[in-house]
Amino acid sequence: MYFGHYPTFQNTIMQIIDSVISSVTVFGDRAEVTRTAELSLATGEHLLLFDRLPEKIEQKSVQVNGVGNAVLASVKFKVAHYEEVPDEDKKALMDEQQRLEDELAHLQNKSTRLDNEKKFIENITIKLTTPIEDDMPTLDPAEWEKMFEFYSQKSEALDEAIFANEKEQRTWQSKIEKIEKQLQALKYDDTRTKNQVEVIVQMKAEGSLQLQLSYIVYGAQWKPFYDLRVSTEAKKMNLTYNALVTQNTGEEWQGVTLKLSTAQPQVSGRQPQLQPWRVDVGGRIAKEDLRNTRFEAVADQEAKSEVASMEEAEEDDLDGFGGGGSEQMTKATSGIETGATSVFFSIAGRHTVKSDNTEQQVTVMIEDFGAKFEYSAVPKLSSYAYLRAKVTNNTDYPFLAGSTNIFLDNNFVANASIDTVAATESFWTFLGIDEGMKVERKFLKKYEKKEGKFFGKKTKNVVYEYELLVQNYKKTTEKVTLRDQIPISHHDEIKVHLLLPEYKEDTEQLKKDKLNRLQWTYELAPGKEEKIPFHFALEYPHDFSLTGIEDM
Repeated sequence: MYFGHYPTFQNTIMQIIDSVISSVTVFGDRAEVTRTAELSLATGEHLLLFDRLPEKIEQKSVQVNGVGNAVLASVKFKVAHYEEVPDEDKKALMDEQQRLEDELAHLQNKSTRLDNEKKFIENITIKLTTPIEDDMPTLDPAEWEKMFEFYSQKSEALDEAIFANEKEQRTWQSKIEKIEKQLQALKYDDTRTKNQVEVIVQMKAEGSLQLQLSYIVYGAQWKPFYDLRVSTEAKKMNLTYNALVTQNTGEEWQGVTLKLSTAQPQVSGRQPQLQPWRVDVGGRIAKEDLRNTRFEAVADQEAKSEVASMEEAEEDDLDGFGGGGSEQMTKATSGIETGATSVFFSIAGRHTVKSDNTEQQVTVMIEDFGAKFEYSAVPKLSSYAYLRAKVTNNTDYPFLAGSTNIFLDNNFVANASIDTVAATESFWTFLGIDEGMKVERKFLKKYEKKEGKFFGKKTKNVVYEYELLVQNYKKTTEKVTLRDQIPISHHDEIKVHLLLPEYKEDTEQLKKDKLNRLQWTYELAPGKEEKIPFHFALEYPHDFSLTGIEDM
C-alpha cells in the first residue's frame, strides 16, 4: 500500500469498518494494540472509520498501515459525541438482564418448593406425635428412634438446600443490580464521547485491502515471577520465567498474538541536566560539633557504600530447580527479539486477556542452569541457615526483578525474590532455610576489665563474650558462611576492640569490612561442628553513658 498525499473529494460516503484486535505488545504501564480490518473495495476514494475505540488512547500514538493496491491519503483522530445509546450495547445488557431474572425466578420457585416440603415434614411429625385419644397405644421405642432419625436427617438436608438456594439467589441478585447500573450508565448523556480514527484511502483498482490500526492505550501491565526448582543432588536449578498480564483498557483481547516488552516508555528518553549547585555562608557551629558532624557524615557515606557493595556481592547469582522422575507436561514458551535499548518476548500461541484486571499467566522461558550451592547464616538475627545458589544467566533473556516460588528437591519451601539480572550476568539467589544445618549464637558473659593489652586505667572497659556454633547434619561436605558484627563508634573517645577472633587482615576464612561486620567461611564435613569464640570490648570515659549497645 502506498502512503502519501492524494487529492480527496467531497461527499464521499463514510463506511464504518469491522476490525479485530490481532496483536498486543504490553509494557510496564501501557500496551500497544493493533487492530486488523479486511476489506473488499471498488476503485476510487473511500472514507473509512474505526469507531468506538477505547477511552484511554494516547492520541499521538495512532498509526495506520495497510496491504493493497491503494494510496493512504489521510489519517485523523476524532472525538465524537454519542447521539444515542449504542443499540448493540443496550440490547446485549438487556438480554443478559432477562437471563439473570429468569434464573432468579427459577431459584425463587425452588425456594417455595423447599419451604413447602419442610412444612409437610413438620406437619407429619406433629400428627404422629400428638395423641388423638387417651387410650392411644404407646409407640415402640425403636419406632420412635426411627421416626426421630428420619425427621432429623430430612430436616438437615432441607435446611442445607434452603441455605444454598438463598445464597445462590443473593449472587444472582447482585449480578442483576450490576447490569441495572450499566444500563443506567448507558442512558443518553450528551457529554458521553467515543474515540474514532478516520481514514481516507484511494483504491487504484478494485480489490482487497488490509488495514492495520495501532495505538498506545493505558491501563495494561505485566510483571514477572519465577518458579525455581532446585535439585541439591544434581546441583542444578530449573528456572521457569512467568509473567502475569492484566488490563482494564476497556477492550477485550480475544485470541491475540501477545508480546511483552522490557522497554520503559514512562521514563523520559532525554537525559536530565545538571543545574548549578551553589553554597553560601550560613551560621557558625561549635568546633566540637563540626568535628562530630564531619565524622558522622563520613561514616554514613562509608556505610551506604559498604552496604551496597556487600549486598551486590551476596546477591551475585540465580538459577532454578532440576527434578527427576517421570516425564512432565511441557509449557509453551516465548521467542525473543532484542532491540537497541529493550527486549521483546513473543509469547507462543494466542491469548485472551479480559478488561477486568484478571491476571493472565503466560510462560516466557524455561531453562536449566548449573549452580554452586552454599549455606549462609546470621545467627544474631536468625537461628536458621539459608541455602543459596550462585548461577550465571547464560540465556539471551534478561530477568527482571520479581518474586520467586522456591521448590527444593520437588518440595515447596519458601517465597523470595530476585533483582534484575542481565543476560550473561551471575547472581545469587536464596532458596530458603535448611534444617540440616544448625546455627546458634550464645551469649556467655559481660564484665568490666580494669586493664590489659588494649586498656588503660583512665577509661571504663566492658567486655562482651559470645560463641557461634554451626553443625552440619547433612550427608555431604557443605560450605557455610556465618556473619556477625561489632559496634561502630561515632565518637572519638569511644573505642571498639575485637578481642577474638584475632584479626590482622582478610583471609579465606575470616573477613572484616569497614562497617565492622565479620564473615567466617568453613567447609564442614558430615556430622562436624565448629565453635567460634567471638569477644569484643568497649573502651570509653567513665562519665559517658552509651546508647546503641546491647545490655546483657
